[in-house]
Amino acid sequence: MSEKVRGIILEIVREEIEVMTRDAKEEIRALVKAELLPVLRSAVRESITEELENAAFRSELTAKEENAVTVAASESGAAASEIRGLYLYGIADSNAQTELGEIGIEGNAVYTIPYKGLSAIVHNCPLEPYNSDDEEVVKGWVKLHQNVLDVAEAKFGTVIPFSFDMIIKPGDNANAEAALEKWISEERDSLMEKQAKIRGRKEYGVQIYYIPSVMSDKIVAENEAVRAIKEELNTKGPGAAYMYRQKLESAIKEEMESRMDTHFKEFYARMKKHVDDIKVEKTKKTDEKDMQMIMNLSCLMAEDNYKALGAELEQIDKTEAFSVRFTGPWPAYSFV
Repeated sequence: MSEKVRGIILEIVREEIEVMTRDAKEEIRALVKAELLPVLRSAVRESITEELENAAFRSELTAKEENAVTVAASESGAAASEIRGLYLYGIADSNAQTELGEIGIEGNAVYTIPYKGLSAIVHNCPLEPYNSDDEEVVKGWVKLHQNVLDVAEAKFGTVIPFSFDMIIKPGDNANAEAALEKWISEERDSLMEKQAKIRGRKEYGVQIYYIPSVMSDKIVAENEAVRAIKEELNTKGPGAAYMYRQKLESAIKEEMESRMDTHFKEFYARMKKHVDDIKVEKTKKTDEKDMQMIMNLSCLMAEDNYKALGAELEQIDKTEAFSVRFTGPWPAYSFV
């Protein structure tokens, strides 16, 4: 068969296929129009009707809920508290309703809610947490939170402090104040124990740092095995020197860890005798390159005992390669 004839046949086949496809498309369109479209339209109408009914039901439910809140607020005489929360600063060792003034976060009026021998220090607030992308704004809020606790402690003596952004929200069929009172009732024994534990006491922070470079020099000078490795390193050529340098660093690191463990136990024992309670916190990185934290402690003690602890820390601070940071007094956040 010649190429010309083959080409004619192929062209005829393509035309036949296009005609068959076009006819099939028309048949499919007709089938969809006659059989499927009515079903699809019906399903769509049912879906729209169902959604509208749900929307109406939600609207009706919302209206009922709003009416219920309004009725409950009207009955209690405190409509605002039904839809707002209470920002909780702390629990005071008091049983009196007191106005502390507009000293709260964002100038809110701070007051106490007495219940069963304790008083919650609060201000009215929205249910959402205090959030801001501005770090300075958040710092300002935290400072105001701390100031409220300072004012409350000056007035009431003992205050169980709560961390920033503790919000009491309304519960089931109860406003925020009722939810707060329910919580105090359930936790009263625990709260009273905490009050007794921190009464007349403050929290102090103790961080002790060491200088690795200075400590390394001390180890080389004082440890015979380490010193021998360093002396042998000085006699080696470039190839062997690398291996000995690794060996020296490993020996110094091992001795450093051993010494830091010993110093930690020693310092801990020296401080513990001056405090009522002590908690070991996680160590933190420092901004100074050649400085590392060996211990981070929270100490609870009577305010008049801080001088004895301060004197002990001063002696540690004078120890070669060590530095001490002593802060406080603070509310006893770590012990409640």
